[in-house]
Amino acid sequence: MASPSILIVKLGAVGDCVHTLYALRALREHYPDARIGWVVEAKTSAVVDGHPDLDEVIVFPRKQISMSVKAGEWGEARRRLAAFRRELRAKKYDVAIDFQNLFKSGLVTWFSGATTRIGFRKIREANFLFTNQRIDASNVSHAIEKYFALLAPLGVRGIPGGVGMKIRDEDKVVADEYFKAHSLVGVPVVAVNPGASWVNKMLPAAEYARAIDRLQDAGAKCVLIWGPGEESLVVDVTNDCETEPLVAPATNLKELSYFLSRCAAYLGNDSGPMHMAAMAGCAVVVPFGPSDPRRVGPWSDKGEPVTIDLPCRPCWRKTCFQPRRYCLDDISGELLAENVSKLLELS
Repeated sequence: MASPSILIVKLGAVGDCVHTLYALRALREHYPDARIGWVVEAKTSAVVDGHPDLDEVIVFPRKQISMSVKAGEWGEARRRLAAFRRELRAKKYDVAIDFQNLFKSGLVTWFSGATTRIGFRKIREANFLFTNQRIDASNVSHAIEKYFALLAPLGVRGIPGGVGMKIRDEDKVVADEYFKAHSLVGVPVVAVNPGASWVNKMLPAAEYARAIDRLQDAGAKCVLIWGPGEESLVVDVTNDCETEPLVAPATNLKELSYFLSRCAAYLGNDSGPMHMAAMAGCAVVVPFGPSDPRRVGPWSDKGEPVTIDLPCRPCWRKTCFQPRRYCLDDISGELLAENVSKLLELS
């Protein structure tokens, strides 16, 4: 029997796409001769660009369509959407798997014209309208395990190791030059990420500063990593430090993935870089507030989620409804530094 052609639909965000890489690896191991494609948005396409387990990456033009809608150019938006549908349907995939469970991802799954369209049974944003095999994943907690439940109809079992992004030699230059220039080779380097896409997931900058001071006193070297728009946050953390941390250079997603692979540990908020660090083999220490580490925690045997047991968490809210954020504001930098020190066996 010939291998089916399989389309993965996972549009974003970074952490979600990283989680789906495990399913991609398993599909390729089970179907070595299959044609496998992935529909993704441009902002996260670097996670899958050039991946050896993929035959093609198809970019969904969400930004362009949204811009046309916002400008009131409805005809142009419809033309862009119709053109994307024609392009996708012409590829003639047999199976499409919707890992995202949203209306837009369901629509893309349906656009594919695949005979078998697999998705979650749980109703979310009317996603069920677009799939014809609906999987109950309510008995598992972590997102990666839920994604693997979608592979059961294809006979795929077992979550693989050895998962990563495609890193080229040119993606290594920034980190290699930085580590050499700052004499970091052979030093326990801790990547500290004070940013996150949700403000409600962010620990106060002063606590990261306290953690940095204690880790550097114990012999580690801390490097602040950051993304676009987070420059002022890095300045705030640095100003609160008694010892001076390093600040990483600007990186794209592939450069950041390799940079993290050269670090011994990651200390930071629940975010895309956290999942990249876990995938790269770092020890990972993360304060969790509104989100649940049982569902989106680091997929690593060296992961240390730090939480405070409260009846209101996990709330999954982007803003807190309490007088103060007890879930995060009561997590100290000293506690985080202690957890990192144990994982790295620092003095």
